Amino acid sequence: MEYENDDTWKRSSSPKQKTGCHPVPRQSTTAAVIVLGLAVLSCLLGYCVLSETLPYESKTLRLVIIVFRHGARTPISSYKSDPFKNYQWPDGLGSLTNVGKLQLYELGKKYRSYYANFIPEEYYEKDVFVRSSDRSRCMMSAYTFLAGLYPPSERQMWHPEIPWQPIPVHSLPTQIDNIVAATKPCKVWKAMYNELLAEQNSNTKFTELFDNLSKYTNQSMRSVLDVDFLYSTLLAQQDAGLKLPEWTRNVFPNKMRYPFMLSLALLSYNQTLQRFHTGPILSEIRQHLKDNVDNLNVDRSLYLYSAHDVNLVSLWRAMGFKELVEPEYGASIAIELHQEVEQDTYFIRMFYRNNTKVEVPMELKLPFCDDPCTYTRFQEYINTLLPDDWEKECQNT
Repeated sequence: MEYENDDTWKRSSSPKQKTGCHPVPRQSTTAAVIVLGLAVLSCLLGYCVLSETLPYESKTLRLVIIVFRHGARTPISSYKSDPFKNYQWPDGLGSLTNVGKLQLYELGKKYRSYYANFIPEEYYEKDVFVRSSDRSRCMMSAYTFLAGLYPPSERQMWHPEIPWQPIPVHSLPTQIDNIVAATKPCKVWKAMYNELLAEQNSNTKFTELFDNLSKYTNQSMRSVLDVDFLYSTLLAQQDAGLKLPEWTRNVFPNKMRYPFMLSLALLSYNQTLQRFHTGPILSEIRQHLKDNVDNLNVDRSLYLYSAHDVNLVSLWRAMGFKELVEPEYGASIAIELHQEVEQDTYFIRMFYRNNTKVEVPMELKLPFCDDPCTYTRFQEYINTLLPDDWEKECQNT
């Protein structure tokens, strides 16, 4: 092949007339090098992008447990000077919005893509078990998550115009749910929480904020819990496209974010509170892991929990993380059980997504454990957070 006009290649159409080599023009060499370099760079960049989005590949993965927050919702409460207190929310207060439905649907698709080499393409009841808080927004989030995770195959299509299939979601009524929502009453926990809340509310660093919020809302705002509810209300209104009052510019979100995150954390602030608030779901997680290791339920490869922000924070803190966090809508924590077959050993990996836009979850380094964290050490740690008799220790009986 010969180079023509310094920028195109053509096959020679006539026999060579003389022997010897003709030097390739310097300009041609430079252009060729540049083109080749750009091609290589494009390939490398393409590989890097693909390597972050390709399905998770693991020959050791045995079980996945995912706890996620519901999607975007309407406000749960209002305040006295709220210009939108009479606003007619189409589906009522505390309901999942269309944006929230889409968020969890997309999250389900992301986990489908991420675990494509682990989760079977077709839904089978023996493969997955789903629990949810009994709140409508959590139940609906679970269903939309499953719609993204398990789109029906051709065999599973039951209606030509509905590319969706029903998948069971289990829940307990709010008053007896100490597993997912952690809303079942516990007398000892409540007393300890109230004491800790009062201690934080008396902190003088919140005085100015409390004063300003009380003034602008026209009601008493003397607790980080009050700030928590107001912050959530303003966030929901903002997400709905409503124009917030001018006074909010000085406090929302920045000055309100820390007390908001602190309020979420107080429910599981220390290990004693975690035994009551997080212990029951940790007990279930421990049993799921044990059943798989003991080969008692190897068909079940996926457990899902549709919950609230406080439940993710509770699990986060129970795993030894002290940093205050604000789990956004659709945030999730994944716990993976792995097996090294040749050594017949098991280990745990944990991952966190703070919202549904995250493509690749962040792996967490467990503070109480070496890396990799062995199954035995993980179970030993969890055991320290489990009450022997939750009802009795709560003094509910």
